[in-house]
Amino acid sequence: MRMHYRINDAHVLAALQQAPAAMERHLQRGLDAAGLQMVQTARQKLRQNDSLALSTLIQAITVEKTGTLEREVLPGTDYAIHLEKGTRAGYRPAPAPLLAWLRTRRAAEPERAVFRLQKHIQRHGTKAHPFWQPAFEDAAPRMVQIIRDEVRRGVREVLG
Repeated sequence: MRMHYRINDAHVLAALQQAPAAMERHLQRGLDAAGLQMVQTARQKLRQNDSLALSTLIQAITVEKTGTLEREVLPGTDYAIHLEKGTRAGYRPAPAPLLAWLRTRRAAEPERAVFRLQKHIQRHGTKAHPFWQPAFEDAAPRMVQIIRDEVRRGVREVLG
């Protein structure tokens, strides 16, 4: 599951042509800050919905620089999509994330409980616990504002 956030605005591109180093520096700062805003919001949503293997997934959400003016915020686990969308009966999850979740919950004999939990999920599926889409919806206005503010700073620096 990936979400791209790109800047492709004619005014910004024109300012980049006039003072590329200054504008690029400000745009990169804005994109970095906007990406971190998404990371923080997604982590907050996970905490709010009492999600599976909370600490593992929270630590796995990262922002990566994929291009000069491009960032990707990724929930870097295989099971994030299953948490977001839920699963139907028939899906058998990997034991490692379940074991981490059971240990977090301080389950008695988590190593033995993993198999039972796998079977239960396989028979009944799991309920969706959306965090990614709600996080994006919450963070998007702030991310746009962060980038706009940084662009304004760059234009002020270039044009005075």
